[in-house]
Amino acid sequence: MTLEARVIQHLKSKKMILCTIESCTGGLIAHRLTNIPGASEVFWGSWVVYDNSAKLRLGVSLQTLKTKGAVSPEVADELARHGLLSLQQALDQFPSNSLLKSNRWIALSTTGIAGPSGGTPEKPLGLCFSSITSIEQRPKTLKILAPPQLDRSQMKNFFAERALEALLEYDPK
Repeated sequence: MTLEARVIQHLKSKKMILCTIESCTGGLIAHRLTNIPGASEVFWGSWVVYDNSAKLRLGVSLQTLKTKGAVSPEVADELARHGLLSLQQALDQFPSNSLLKSNRWIALSTTGIAGPSGGTPEKPLGLCFSSITSIEQRPKTLKILAPPQLDRSQMKNFFAERALEALLEYDPK
């Protein structure tokens, strides 16, 4: 069974509804999940917030972007929290939506540097932060560091893989 299929199965078993907010992975996580039959039962949708203005539009604080930078655990957390709020608002507007059968909504975000340029000594090429949050819990943030020999596409896949693996372990209580 593929990682994506296991994630979909996990979400179903825990009655969780997922949304993703992706920067460095560019929608790759959403793409991988929606390749699995039955994903529509647990996957609501995704935002790709690549440019900082898109992050601001979703609700990330300008102050956080200026002081911490787009590639930071704080931005990953804010992306996940604001994505979750948007998911809640959207589902509240459509009370007949079949996804409302669950109130275990979760959000997964990614923000990082896939290269081939853009890294600094403090934030090297291959650095990604992924955050998972729910209504009940504070964001759980994962620091991902890809091997330096990977190219851009391989790094995006590496980041997506680690984020999907983190979803398998996530269970809002």
